[in-house]
Amino acid sequence: MARKEGYLISKGESFSYSIYFLGQNISFAILTMYLIIFFTDIGIPAATVGVITLIVKIWDAVNDPIFGGIVDKLHLKKGKFMPWIRISVVFLPVATILMFAIPGSLSLAAKVVLACVAYIIWDTAYTICDLPIFGLITTLTNNEEERTKVMSYARIMALAAFIVASLVIPLVRRLISGWLPSVIVLAVFVALFMLPIAIVGKERITPQVVQEDFGLKDIFRYLGKNKYLLLFYISIIVGTLVNTGSALGAMVARYNLGDEALLSLLTICAIVPSLLFGMILPFLAKRIDKFVIFFAASLLSALFGTILYFIGYENQVLFLIAFFIRSIPSGITLFMCFMFTPDCVEYGLYRTGINASGIAFSIQTFTAKLTTAIATSVGAFALAAIGFIENEGAVQAAGFNDKLWMIFTIIPALGSLLAVPFLMKYKLRDKYVQIMAKANSGEITREEADELLGGRFR
Repeated sequence: MARKEGYLISKGESFSYSIYFLGQNISFAILTMYLIIFFTDIGIPAATVGVITLIVKIWDAVNDPIFGGIVDKLHLKKGKFMPWIRISVVFLPVATILMFAIPGSLSLAAKVVLACVAYIIWDTAYTICDLPIFGLITTLTNNEEERTKVMSYARIMALAAFIVASLVIPLVRRLISGWLPSVIVLAVFVALFMLPIAIVGKERITPQVVQEDFGLKDIFRYLGKNKYLLLFYISIIVGTLVNTGSALGAMVARYNLGDEALLSLLTICAIVPSLLFGMILPFLAKRIDKFVIFFAASLLSALFGTILYFIGYENQVLFLIAFFIRSIPSGITLFMCFMFTPDCVEYGLYRTGINASGIAFSIQTFTAKLTTAIATSVGAFALAAIGFIENEGAVQAAGFNDKLWMIFTIIPALGSLLAVPFLMKYKLRDKYVQIMAKANSGEITREEADELLGGRFR
């Protein structure tokens, strides 16, 4: 079947791009859902887990912009992004295994040191895989509609990864005792899913760049003028720094619902709305600007999260229905949250003449890891504050479950509400970005673009 007019990506390339996210996000899901419970199971106190994740963020704050600058400055023969993607096919699975290879029999000091080292290695590996794969979409095609379609499929795969991880980890842990065998099984699939795009990916779009060789001062000038990149990711950071729900899902399944394996059911309820939405987004985006959808979902996520708290967890059927409904708007924001960086890249190039996509996507990567790690830290510190007792099989004090429920529901709802004022200042819309993309690739002149944009983004 011929490609749609104006589309540049082949079906095989589109599929390979999408399933990369399945592999990559299996690794991400393992850490998001199981890091706290694994570390506390091997005897690391919850408060110490919070400190470990904060220590890693010191390195993370440095490595993301450094790597983004390296990607932008280096001119590799095999492409701007593809060489890094090929490295990540091996690096990320190995780093994931290292995270869960810490023996519980070691002293507390040894476990803490190994946890910090392994986490730093994983964090570096994730930077090397995440920034290039998102940046690659800007060199695969300059068609805004095609980008939205391909990234919708990619986000479906990314969210499906959470279901895969939540199903496989409990199953393999029951069949083969221990965390490490479960993670090794998943790490093999991580590599297999990430491999195809490393073979077939083709960078074909080279934007017309006014300034290509730029230094540190130019990078800060770029970020200062790319206000929509900063606004959007400030809103994401504010909204998800306290997303303790994702970090404590396994704890809620174990203590509130009485069975850790029920995390799979919670994950399915949380992800299915996102997957269904992802299937209709390419069609919906033709009629409604994607930011309008995202903004409305953010408001509803705060409202439904608060309602869920008052419904409670005692009646599991009622809880699951309410949890599924709450997951519809939160799933939409989760699905769409990284679909705006390519728009900000086009805006930044249009405004400054600097092709700093590496820097822009490093902000995205940094935000994803920062919010996950801080949410994990907040969740771990909150567990310590309500008297959580570490080690697998430990009996918790009376009243612990109700306190855990509040952390799981109310705090994330508050975060969604706090993000709204920043989102209200974000003015980029799909129709404007498409005009900028055409100007950036030389299809139309800058003067023609300014006229079509009505002088809005000069």
